[in-house]
Amino acid sequence: MKKVITHSGSFHADDVFAVSTLQLHFGVENIEVVRTRDEAIIAAGDIVVDVGGVYDPGRQKFDHHQNGAPVRDNDIPYAAFGLVWKHYGEALAGGPELAAEIERKLVLPIDANDNGVSLFENTRPDASPLLAQDVIGLFKPEWGSEASMNEGFLTACELARDVLSRSLLHIRADQAEKDYVRSVYGSASSKEVLVFDKQVSSIHLVEFPEVMAVICPNEEGNWSAAMVRKTYDSFSTKRQFPAEWGGLRDGELAVASGIADAVFCHKALFLFVAKSREGAVAAANKALTQG
Repeated sequence: MKKVITHSGSFHADDVFAVSTLQLHFGVENIEVVRTRDEAIIAAGDIVVDVGGVYDPGRQKFDHHQNGAPVRDNDIPYAAFGLVWKHYGEALAGGPELAAEIERKLVLPIDANDNGVSLFENTRPDASPLLAQDVIGLFKPEWGSEASMNEGFLTACELARDVLSRSLLHIRADQAEKDYVRSVYGSASSKEVLVFDKQVSSIHLVEFPEVMAVICPNEEGNWSAAMVRKTYDSFSTKRQFPAEWGGLRDGELAVASGIADAVFCHKALFLFVAKSREGAVAAANKALTQG
C-alpha cells in the first residue's frame, strides 16, 4: 500500500488529476490518499503531490509551488498533474506518442489554469464555457454546506479516473482509426472520394489535400458522404453539396438530387446520407461535378 500525500483544504483539477493518475497507475486498492499540511506526515509519505515545496521524482516529490519549479519549453509552467504525468504518463498511456497526446489535450490546459496562464480568449462574453477545473469544482461542498471536503476530493478523483481512462481509450482508438484511414488512402487509385468499409471521421482526411469527400457506413445502417474540412480548426469544407439539397429528406431529397435512396442532406451542405453505399458515392460525385 502506497501512501500518497496531497494538501488538505480546498482542491482543484490539478491535485485531483495528479492523484487520479497515481491511482490508475498503481491501482486504487494499492493507494491510500492522505490530505494534510502536517510536515511530519508529508515527510513520511511514499509519494507527495502538490505540497511540500519539492520537485524530485527520484524521491517521489511532485510539488510546483517553490521557487525554481519546472517550466516547459513552451513557457507553460508545470503543475502537480504535469509533474506526475511527466514521470508516470508514458507507462500509463502505453507509449510516448499517446502520453504526449494526453499531455496536449488534458494536462497542459489543467496545468496552465493552475498556474494562472490563459490559453484562450472567450469571444462570446454572453456564454461561459465549462472547463475541466469547473467540473472538478462542482464536487466541493457548496457554500453553507457541512459536507466533507475530503469526501468531495475522493469523489472528484473517481470522475477524474474515468476521464483519464476514457481519454486513453479514445486516443488509442483514434490512432488505430488514423492508421486505417492512411492505409485506405495509400491503396486508393482515385483519391478525391474515398470509400471506407468502416465508420471513420472525415477530420482524419484533412491532411490529404486531394481528398474532398469521405464515404462510410454510419451507426444507423445507412451510408454517409461527408465533405472534408479545409483545416482542422475550421468548419468550412473543401466542397459542398448543392444548395438546393440542403435540409431536405427522403422523397423530396430523392427528387432534388436524383438519388432514389436519399435519406438526408444537412442544411449546412457538408453531409449527405443514403441507404446504400452507391447512393452516397453518387451524391459525392454529383457534388464534385456541380461544384
